[in-house]
Amino acid sequence: MAIDFRGCYILYNFWHSILSFMKTKIIKAIIFGPQGSGKGTQGNLLSERLNIPIIGAGDVFRAEIAKKTKLGNLVNQYVQQGLLAPDEVVNAIIARQLKKIKLDKGFIFDGYPRNVDQAIYLDKLITINLAIQLKINDEEVIERLQYRSQCSKCKTIYHDKEAPPVKPGQCSVCGGKLTKRADDRPEIIAQRLKAYHFMTEPLAAYYRQKGVLLVINANQSIPYVFEDVIKKMSKLGFIV
Repeated sequence: MAIDFRGCYILYNFWHSILSFMKTKIIKAIIFGPQGSGKGTQGNLLSERLNIPIIGAGDVFRAEIAKKTKLGNLVNQYVQQGLLAPDEVVNAIIARQLKKIKLDKGFIFDGYPRNVDQAIYLDKLITINLAIQLKINDEEVIERLQYRSQCSKCKTIYHDKEAPPVKPGQCSVCGGKLTKRADDRPEIIAQRLKAYHFMTEPLAAYYRQKGVLLVINANQSIPYVFEDVIKKMSKLGFIV
């Protein structure tokens, strides 16, 4: 049987070009999960590893409030009442922030989108090619948060049982005072988890349908979670 070397050569070049393209994929991602899943920690680790900006929704909103812009003042009214700002206000702030950041080398969103409607709006602004979902059971979340403390200066996070500071109540990094969040109580954590399951968790189905969902077991320790993220991203062709 004759071998079509020309056809094989064309096929080789085709797949080589595809693989070369995959290996140059730049991350344009969101990371989501319930409080205590470690999305802020993992997002920052990825940001440092890939040298790309992490866009924290909370930081963006606080900056708007501090500047006392019209949108910032509007958001602050909801914050003072303990309410979530409407999607149209949140979307407007995110759209403004995107204009200020160079996104050509990649980016990670943390804390946005919070629901499917916001995800649909984000799709109009920019293409997301990776949605990292940190899956963790509710019992582990409660265990983590009720024993969590944070440095008031450098924001380093500790766990009273698994990762305590060298000196109780004092940050091992900068010596600052450790504090606990008022809402890190089991009953409040349970309420926040219900809100997450109802409002944010449906993002998984939305991004799965788009073929960009990456599910990570967040019940593991921080280094193992990060290793899992890097390995799976590499298999998907992202630069890591």
